[in-house]
Amino acid sequence: MTVLTTAAADPVTMFLSQHGIQLILCVLVIYCAAKLLIFHDPDFIRPKEWGKIKEENLRPYTNEMGILVLMFGVCILVMEVVSQYDGLMGLLFMILSIAVVFYRFKKIEDKYGNLDHHQKVED
Repeated sequence: MTVLTTAAADPVTMFLSQHGIQLILCVLVIYCAAKLLIFHDPDFIRPKEWGKIKEENLRPYTNEMGILVLMFGVCILVMEVVSQYDGLMGLLFMILSIAVVFYRFKKIEDKYGNLDHHQKVED
């Protein structure tokens, strides 16, 4: 009977193999938040069918959306830490975070977005 053993891997390789996807996702989310907060560019998160945001609503919209996306990035990091101790709790925390982000996105969209975009999508 042979026992398969693995050679001692580099610590960086071990860390990236366990946490790489979460770290890449966090970096992408922080990039999106920076694009919203610094450059005030909402076009990459809104479908073109919804139309443009009014000029007077552009800055408050991008600020609130940027903070929302940044908080989602923080939730990803918290999920990573929690999942080290209990995988199910990390998964439940991430599902709750996604639900809150969807809810807040809808509220911000209703507050600052074009109110008739729902009719355009349905038609």
